[in-house]
Amino acid sequence: MTENSDWSDVEAQLKETKELLAEIEQRFLQVRSDSTKQKDLQIQEEQIRTQIQDVSDDRNLKNNNQNNNQKIRRKPNSKNLNSGDLRSHSTPHKEELLKQLQELGEQIEQIEADLESRLLSWSSFREPFWQIVRFVGIGIIIGVVLRSCAA
Repeated sequence: MTENSDWSDVEAQLKETKELLAEIEQRFLQVRSDSTKQKDLQIQEEQIRTQIQDVSDDRNLKNNNQNNNQKIRRKPNSKNLNSGDLRSHSTPHKEELLKQLQELGEQIEQIEADLESRLLSWSSFREPFWQIVRFVGIGIIIGVVLRSCAA
C-alpha cells in the first residue's frame, strides 16, 4: 500500500511540475512576442519622429524661400498665395504624425507594463517567500536555543 501512495505522490508532483513548466513556457512566449512587438513599435516611433522632423524642415525651408521671394518681389502673386495654402495643408499632416506618435507611445507603455507584470507576479514568489520565512524562523529558534544552552 505504501508503494502505491509513494507512486501517487510522485505522479502528483510530476503533474504539478508539468503544469508549472507549461505556465513558464506560455509566459516565455508572451514575453518574447511582447519584446518583438515593443521593438517594432519603437522603430515605427523613430520613423514618425524622422517624418515630423522632415516636415518641420520642409516648412522652414518653404518659409525661408517665401521670405526671400517677398523681399525680391513686392507684389503678391498667385504663387505666393498657393505656397501659403500648401503650408496650411502640411500642418494637419504633422498633427496626424504627432497623434500617431502619441498612440505608439501609449502602446509601448502598455507593453512595458505587461512585460513587468508577467515577469514579477506573486505566484512566482510565493514558494520562495514561504521557504525563506520558514527557514529564517527555524534559524532564529535554533539561535535562541543555542544561546540559552551556552549561557
